[in-house]
Amino acid sequence: MYTQVTCPQCGTPYTAEIHQAIDSDDTPELKRRLLNGQLNIAVCPSCGAGGQMMAPMVFHDAAHEMFLVFMPPEMNMGQIEREQLIGRLTRQVMDKMPPEKRRAYMLQPQTIISMQTFMEKVLETEGITKEMVARQQKQLELLQTLAQADKDVADYLIKERRGEIDETFFAMLQQYIDTAAQTNDNGRLIPLTNLRARLMTETEVGRALERQQIALHGLNREAKAQNGLPPELLLKHLLKHAGDERIESALAMAGQPALTYQFFQLLTAEIEKQEKAGNQDSSRQLQGMRERLLKVYDALQAQSQKMLAQAEETLQLILAAEDMETAVQSNLQKFDDAFMYVLSARIAQTDKKGEPAEIQILNRLQELIIKQAESQYPPEILLLNQLMEAEGEPAQQKILNENSNLLSPDLVKVLDAVMKEFEGAGQVEVNGRLQEIKGLVEARL
Repeated sequence: MYTQVTCPQCGTPYTAEIHQAIDSDDTPELKRRLLNGQLNIAVCPSCGAGGQMMAPMVFHDAAHEMFLVFMPPEMNMGQIEREQLIGRLTRQVMDKMPPEKRRAYMLQPQTIISMQTFMEKVLETEGITKEMVARQQKQLELLQTLAQADKDVADYLIKERRGEIDETFFAMLQQYIDTAAQTNDNGRLIPLTNLRARLMTETEVGRALERQQIALHGLNREAKAQNGLPPELLLKHLLKHAGDERIESALAMAGQPALTYQFFQLLTAEIEKQEKAGNQDSSRQLQGMRERLLKVYDALQAQSQKMLAQAEETLQLILAAEDMETAVQSNLQKFDDAFMYVLSARIAQTDKKGEPAEIQILNRLQELIIKQAESQYPPEILLLNQLMEAEGEPAQQKILNENSNLLSPDLVKVLDAVMKEFEGAGQVEVNGRLQEIKGLVEARL
């Protein structure tokens, strides 16, 4: 829902979106934003001031049979009013569920008035305990101290608290570096970058992460050169690092599309080759790697099947709705790659069967989703999409004429960011087209 907000700093009135119902299965994106501190954020369009708004929320996790209601104490509600609100929020979640998924525990939600306790409960569903949260808080304090400490103090802290400098610590440090880079805060960026470089060489976990980064960089570089990642290339890089489980796992996750039946055939052939050559140690090492990678593959397959099943369920729900447009608006968070794959497959299947009435319904659904998705894009991204789809420079120049109000240095920054993303994905052809568009925009500026 949307609520009216008045900026406490400049007095500008504006609207902000508030989410009050979060379901781990139904709205995983909202859960992610909640855990990242990005949910229910209000930012003034005039002065940029803002922050997180305290609003009642209901959280549901079916796997853990957890049903929570957060009631901010600042609301100062009476008992009857509070119970009515809890009842409305509870029904809001349950009404979206099919009857067979409703459970008795949902009728007695646990009410929490502390945001910290609420977050701790939600984190439990991710396997994160209070002890882990406390450890991360200590790591955060250590990071903030190291970022400002002189050499002698840093030397002492790195030595005495080495056990706290793990992968989580490096992830926090990278997040700080990214934030400083995005805000052009060189006063923070330079010491943080220097700290990371130092920890990369002076700690065991840092050296391991550096080896992992080098391995991933090598895989990405060759994949770009080949315009793709075939199973043979993934196996080549895994064989270089056989036995290093950390790097094996990182390469497997980075090369998921190449982790196929053909890949495991090639790996099995390599194991047999080592056995025939009498290299028993190497053969056993590769067998261990195959077992670990099969577990990764099975987990990925299970996750994929679950996502496809959820997408199929969402598709059936929307097709059964009386008002398809309203149903689309209510399920925007669920339209991910898995859903669009299921929808495209259904369209192709229906077309093959020759069922024009159903094809018309499915095509309309696809158009509604695209329309809704585009309405969420910033105008600069919509302009880039138009320019990418235009056939020839005259058509592109016409689009630029019609959108002259968007031609600014900010548009060039957006182009650079998009080009960087496509470059990372190895899509050279798309990047070249974006470079041409950038040239047209810069010429106008």
